[in-house]
Amino acid sequence: MGHGARAAHRVTSGLERRRGLPFAGAAFAAAAVLVAVGWTDDHTELERSEPPKDSVVAEAPSQVVLDYTTEVQLALSTVVVHGQAQAPAAAGELAYLADDRRDVLVLPLAQPLPDGAYQVAWNTAGPDGHAISGDFGFEVVVREGEAAAQEATDTTGEAAGVLDDDDAAPETGESAVGSAGSPPAPTALASAATRFVFYLGVVGLWGAVAFRLLVAGALAREGSREVYQAAVGRAWKVAALSAGAVLASAPFRLWFQVQAFSSSDPAPGLGGILTATPWGMGWMLHVGLGLLAAAAVALSQKRGLRASGWAVAGLSALLLPVVPVVSGHAWSAEPRSLAAPVLYLHVAAASVWIGGLCCVLFAGLPAVKRHAENAEGAGLAAMVAAFSRVAVVAVALLAASGTVNAWVHLEAFSQLWTTAWGRALLVKLTVVAGVMALGLYNWRVVRPALAESPRPGLLALPAVVEVALAGAALAATSWLVAQPLA
Repeated sequence: MGHGARAAHRVTSGLERRRGLPFAGAAFAAAAVLVAVGWTDDHTELERSEPPKDSVVAEAPSQVVLDYTTEVQLALSTVVVHGQAQAPAAAGELAYLADDRRDVLVLPLAQPLPDGAYQVAWNTAGPDGHAISGDFGFEVVVREGEAAAQEATDTTGEAAGVLDDDDAAPETGESAVGSAGSPPAPTALASAATRFVFYLGVVGLWGAVAFRLLVAGALAREGSREVYQAAVGRAWKVAALSAGAVLASAPFRLWFQVQAFSSSDPAPGLGGILTATPWGMGWMLHVGLGLLAAAAVALSQKRGLRASGWAVAGLSALLLPVVPVVSGHAWSAEPRSLAAPVLYLHVAAASVWIGGLCCVLFAGLPAVKRHAENAEGAGLAAMVAAFSRVAVVAVALLAASGTVNAWVHLEAFSQLWTTAWGRALLVKLTVVAGVMALGLYNWRVVRPALAESPRPGLLALPAVVEVALAGAALAATSWLVAQPLA
């Protein structure tokens, strides 16, 4: 082993000894956050109402009662009764039915409703803090005797007081906008774009840390200190861009979430969202970990060789998947103690695979090319082999966790094509299948070819296509998490 190789080996050996304790502590902290969660009810839906949907009542109701399948957030709830003139009916203050019945909202009406048709528009949040909304109608026909009202009700063909599954307003994902119905397309796309930027940050940070700790050492062991340092320096840039993406997406995520509850006047809902919902806790964690990642980049310095900076970056990366866990469907799924850890593993595995590949392409490969004059292909085959070992484990975890995640959220196989969430999942799975096919090609064809002839050109094109498809998979995921589950 040459002098340069021995120097690089001393650098990596020192990092191996010093990184163990911080990462063990970070892993324990992440596990504690996820394993400590308990069981919870399934997704929040409107189960029944009084007056019932599409009913005809013979007496003007004095209140509107909404009964949900789980507890709801009063601070984030609104209920409005509209008459035929679309003017809101005078009403009192919305409240829970009782302190021990926080799954039922009651809106007292200030005065009796005259005969006519009415529409109830409601907006609330389930235990996970996600905005859910819906509307239903009823009619007031004041007549003599209850028989006339019963006759009118029977003509509707509805069971009094109970909603069918198709009537229940489905839970929407993060940043669903509007008090009733689907969000406007431009707003939904902008919200999805914000999530995409956040996911890019998570993937990039995980990838940079995984590349630095599990892949770059192969370059040092091949005897080229220059290639190793150049690759680590480029991985540092990926980490810096990723920390910026995490921080930049935070204010926009908050804005879209506030808009989901109060599009006309966002300020009143801000405190409730941040302090009374799991989503708010997840958002504050998002900001804190973004700042921690930025501090890690600063500690690593420009060449990215300082071990303390990478240890802090690893801590931030390990905890970042908790953010989509508490901000997504997993927090309201049953059982949460299964859904939350599975989603964490899914995000982490995807990030190691896709982010690591990006670092191989944009950090390792350019470093090899730049120093090809002194060492033709130095470390290229070893780097690809090291990443392949990491990728095989990551893809296996990704497939297993994705299967369990779908099983948790889908009650029937037919929901894959009958629900918005299922259709979005099919799109994602199609793209991911393409990424996996290219990954298999790189593993079985490109990797052996590099062992025979370590030329960077063999890897460049298939890796670029694989990264592009992985970006499409992230975009599909950004849309998927906002889709209703039923």
